[in-house]
Amino acid sequence: MRQRGFSLPEILCALALFAVVILLLLNYHGVLQQGAEAQWQTRQLWRYALEQTEPESPSLPDGWLIQKQQIPCGDCLCVSVTITSPQGRSGQLSKRICPFSNFNQE
Repeated sequence: MRQRGFSLPEILCALALFAVVILLLLNYHGVLQQGAEAQWQTRQLWRYALEQTEPESPSLPDGWLIQKQQIPCGDCLCVSVTITSPQGRSGQLSKRICPFSNFNQE
């Protein structure tokens, strides 16, 4: 009489392999999640920096730091913004704001 099925060592080996694969997938998921979060924070940083270069800029959420410089550049105004997120990421953005009348000159 021949028995069918798997032996105990085969089942234990398959279970160990399954556990290793699950742990690797969970680790990979964590790495992907950290990358997505870092990308989102970077996008927020540049969005806030661009908003802060506008003449009437909204206030930043708690934890965000900003350094803003406005200096005249001829007939225009040069605005430079350095912004730092609560996580320590920072970026700098400069923008030249010229009056509309400068574009209508012939």
